[in-house]
Amino acid sequence: MHSPSELSPSETQIGAVHYGRVAMLLHWYIAALVSFEFISAASFRLFSPGDLGHFHSAYRLHMSAGMGLLALSICSVVWRLLHTYPSLPNDMSLLTRILAKGAHVLLYVFIFAASLIGWLILSARQSQAGLFGSFHWPKITSVSEFGYPQRVQINDTLMPFHSIVAYAGLGLVALHVSAALYHHFWRGDQILTRMLPMKVTPESLKQVGPK
Repeated sequence: MHSPSELSPSETQIGAVHYGRVAMLLHWYIAALVSFEFISAASFRLFSPGDLGHFHSAYRLHMSAGMGLLALSICSVVWRLLHTYPSLPNDMSLLTRILAKGAHVLLYVFIFAASLIGWLILSARQSQAGLFGSFHWPKITSVSEFGYPQRVQINDTLMPFHSIVAYAGLGLVALHVSAALYHHFWRGDQILTRMLPMKVTPESLKQVGPK
């Protein structure tokens, strides 16, 4: 896919040992937005104005962050398809590898599903999510132009699914974080640290195996 000259030094060692800068930025921006989505949703769903847990503009910012999350996730998938990514440690069993990759795929499914459902709901409400200044994420015209009864039906049908996907996503995120901590503190491998801005060491090379 790439010539040796196109790869960073870490990427020329038995696949990629360490994530590149762009991949790390995308990962942590997405992680921050996902965290904010959970916090903001809890704020406007569980608390009323005046409560300590309620903050102003939580709903509006939730919608904006959701659309930004969709855009960044698309960029992350495209970047992943075009670049070499680190392999899993070579001492992981086949079953563990399958579970790890499956959980990773499900995380992307969660992000895309939650964001797309949110986009449909916004369009049914004829609302737009502001992103940067006067720039707004576009509505889905074919949905926003439905009559009022149809749009209410779409909204009422999709909201429960949006909540179900969100709770499932919360579980996946908890599993993802727990797995990273398990690899770092119990197994002592590079799964967590290679997503951090750290140098590649000879020890990290020993833990890289075939994908």
